[in-house]
Parts: sequence; structure tokens; C-alpha cells
Amino acid sequence: MWKFKYTKTLALLLLFAVVTHASAASSGQCRTNVQDNFCWPGQTCMPTHQDGLDFAASLDGDIITPTDERYPIVTIMINTRVTMFPYVVVMAESVDDVIKTVKFANKFNVRLTIRSSGHDYIGRSTGDGTFQLNLEKMKGLEVKLNSTRNADGELKAQSGNSWIRVYTELNKVNRTIIGGSAHTVSMGGYTLGGGHSPIGRKFGLAIDNLLEVEMVLANGSLVYATDTETVYVDHDTGARRISQNTDIFWALRGGGGATFGIVTAFTYKIHKDSRMVKLECISLIKDESGKDVGRAFLKSFNDLLSTTLAPEWGGYQMLEQAKGHTTGGVVLLLNHFGEWGSPSFHTIDPFLNKYRAQCQLTNKTDFLDYEKDTKDALYTNSYVFNTLMQPGGFTDAFYEFFYDMLLGNHSGLPIQMGCIGTLIGGHMNDVQPDVTAMNPGMRTGVMSLTCWGAWDPEKAGLKPEEDYIAQLADRLLTYGQGTYFNEPSAHLPNWKTDYWGGHYDRLLSIKRQWDPDHVFTCLHCVGSDTTRPFAQTPQQSPILGTVVENCG
Repeated sequence: MWKFKYTKTLALLLLFAVVTHASAASSGQCRTNVQDNFCWPGQTCMPTHQDGLDFAASLDGDIITPTDERYPIVTIMINTRVTMFPYVVVMAESVDDVIKTVKFANKFNVRLTIRSSGHDYIGRSTGDGTFQLNLEKMKGLEVKLNSTRNADGELKAQSGNSWIRVYTELNKVNRTIIGGSAHTVSMGGYTLGGGHSPIGRKFGLAIDNLLEVEMVLANGSLVYATDTETVYVDHDTGARRISQNTDIFWALRGGGGATFGIVTAFTYKIHKDSRMVKLECISLIKDESGKDVGRAFLKSFNDLLSTTLAPEWGGYQMLEQAKGHTTGGVVLLLNHFGEWGSPSFHTIDPFLNKYRAQCQLTNKTDFLDYEKDTKDALYTNSYVFNTLMQPGGFTDAFYEFFYDMLLGNHSGLPIQMGCIGTLIGGHMNDVQPDVTAMNPGMRTGVMSLTCWGAWDPEKAGLKPEEDYIAQLADRLLTYGQGTYFNEPSAHLPNWKTDYWGGHYDRLLSIKRQWDPDHVFTCLHCVGSDTTRPFAQTPQQSPILGTVVENCG
């Protein structure tokens, strides 16, 4: 039976919204000739009632539909502006659930979306009328301190884990990991898009610490991928094939989520924890008399960041306008991974000697002690955009634009502007630009600068605000080199280059090999501007062999 509490008739209506037609829903059907080549609710190609009952009964997890009281909770996005309404949500509890969901979506050619924590600023992980797979219940964790792949150990974590849960578990064994500072973020999209961190300048990006992925493919089979081999496991027969071709692992390190497959578990390097120092510094942008006091503060720190600041220093630069649009504030929330007074600690001195009266230093026992008081913004209604700032990019022209963006009247629109600059560089730059799929600008940059415009959706329309902020996003891009896949503008005419630099062609080739029917697609993801399925020419995969079906 379906695992929810209302009549089968209502379940059928809301879950599939179908006009029942047995021949269209038969298992022998190939690709349907419908909008976008997917089958949508209300069309005769949708599954029958019995198909749905059989699928639900096979799961370890359960099904959530629009009349379920949990539906608003599992569908609302952290950025509420991009909330959409899947026609069903599968709450997977096992890898088998993921495999069954992919196979079911394939059988009936329904559009599949994949979500973990909902921290998706442009709506890649959701969609109206889609068959949504939710991974948030998959929370397996395994710590291995005697790893042969990393001296300090490794962690295998399923994709539904939040970072605060991971930090808490690793703290018990005096270890830490590269993860997000927003505690409710899960690792899936975060890692596949690159993954910067408050201690990333010390230990690199999340993808630099990735040892292995467990991934469900578009045909429902499993892959275990590392930087030395790729193991393909046929789900039906258990047959294993091994290849030394590691293109898929390269693509997963920065190529973006919901593109090549569904990663159900990540294995990461972990690191010995350390005492830390937290440094908070505050400045107005303009004082009460209207004098510009913020620019010198920003320039002093950004110049240091671009030159001699040690990799042990990481954290964030936060700016937000005050109400009235005439001034605002700057907050530096920094951390030093290591003891107060060490040589690396003193590399902050050129800035700290000038602004000591505006700063506060606090000793922290370890990374969790530093992180534990961070609070996530629960929900926002915002338009986000980003660029990767390079050394020398903090020019007078940049600061003029920055001030105009933060303090201008925004053409009279009720918009609140703000920015967070995540410190990058340090040991992130030790990795050569082509070793991962990441935009090379992340390897040469010093700050991933993410800005946003927020407004009350109850008091303002959408179109004027979005259009205005999209223009700011275009201007911000001119001061950096590319954009971070996880914090982008939805308006990116040159998204292939902005996300991946010169890596897009290789990514598309890998996508064609591993997902030839284009099962996985989302806004500005690899291959998203092409028709599905891909052109019917054989694509030779190092694991799958010739993978293109003949649907004729």
C-alpha cells in the first residue's frame, strides 16, 4: 500500500494526476513524444495506479504527496523565491531506494529532481510537477582513523548528513573536515560544486579532500569512483567492472550536482583538529558625519589577503547596508587554525595593528568550538550572485561599484543588499587548475564574493527586483574571474565559461558517456541547453561500453 493516510482515489489524483491509459504506461514504452521529452502529470504516459502502489511498497523510505502535512516542509527552499511543487517526493532511506527511484523515473520517463537540504539558490534541486528524490534521511557515517589513503583518517558520509552533525561526530575523535559554515547544509551539492570552507585556505576545497564517491547512475547501476579507478556494479546481477579511466571522478570534483548521477555517499580526508583563534573586526562604511571610513578598512585587509596572509587564516568578510541606504557595516569574521602567537598568526599584524580597537580576539579549543555558535538564516527571499575575486581586483573602480551597489537607492525598489566574501587562496592554490573541473579562477583567486538582494515578497513584485539585481550581477562579474557554481546568478548568458572556464567541453563529453539519455538535468548544468536524449550516436564509456539505446 501507499504509505500515507488517505484514500487511494485521492492518492491517485494527487500523486500522479494521470489520465489512466494502460498502453501508454506499459513497461515496454521507450521515450515519449511530450513536452521536453519528459512525461508530465496529467498525460497518458504517466504510471498507472497499480504501478504507484507497487513502487511505494518496495521502498525502505516513504512517499510524500501534496496533502501530507509534511509536504510544505520538504518542498520549501531555503531561498523561498525558488520554491516549486513536485507532484511527489520520495524520502529515500537507502541506496536501494535511490536505485528504485531512478529506475521508476526512467521506466515512465518522468522528470527527476534531487534534493538534500534545500540550500539551492536558483532552483536546480526542485521543479513543478517533477518526481523528486529527497536524500535527507540518508545519514550514515563511518570514521576510519587507520586509513591507508590519508594519514589523519577518512570519513564516509551519506548525502543527507548536515555539516554540524559531521563536525560533532569528528570532534569526538579530535578530527575536523572541510565543510560548510552553514550548519544545515548537506554535503551533496556543496561538494560537487567545489566546496569552500572557513578553514579551506589551510586544507583546500572539499573536492581536494574527496577520496571516493558512491554514485547511482542514470540506468540504476552503482559506481565507486576514485582518482585511481572506477568500479561499476550492475545492480541486477552484481557483476563488477573496473577501469583505470577516472574521468567521472574528475567531473564530479567541481562539475556540479544533479548532472552525472546521484551521489549517495562521499569519502573525505579528515584532519587532526587544533586550537583556534577567532577574530572579529567591525567598521561602519560611513560614519555619522558621512565620512567614508569603510574603504580604508576594506583596502587594508583585502591588500593583505592578496599578498602575505598565511593559509592558516580563513573566514569571511560580510557587508550589509543599513536601513535608509545611506550607510552600512563591514564585519570580518576570521579564524586562525593554530595557536595565538604563532608565526602564521602574526601575518595578520599589518591589519590588526591599525584596527585593534575595532577587533576582538577569542581563543577557541577546536574547530567545533569555533563553529558551534554560527546561526543559519532560516529562510530568505533573495537573488544571489557571485564572482571570484583575484589578486589586484580590488581596484578603485571596484570599490566605487561596491559602494553604489550597497548604498544606492536601487531605483526606488525596496531591496536590501548585502555581500559575504569567503576567503579563498592559500593551499587551495596548490592544486593545478586542470586537476579538477573547477573554474581555474577558484585556484588563482583570493575571495569568493557572493552578494544578494533581498525583499519582502508580500510587499513587492518579483520582476522589477530580479531584473535590477541581475544587472548588478552582470557588473560584479566584470571585477572577478568566473563564478562559484553553488552561489550563482540565475542570469548567466556565458554560464559555461563562468562556471568552468575552459573545462566545459570535457565535462560535456563525460556527461554524454555517463548519462546519454540526459536523465539528470537542471538549470545551467552540464548539457542542460541540449535536447534530450542526446543525438543518437554511439558514446563509448570506459565502464559501460556502448551506452546509447536505439529507441526506434
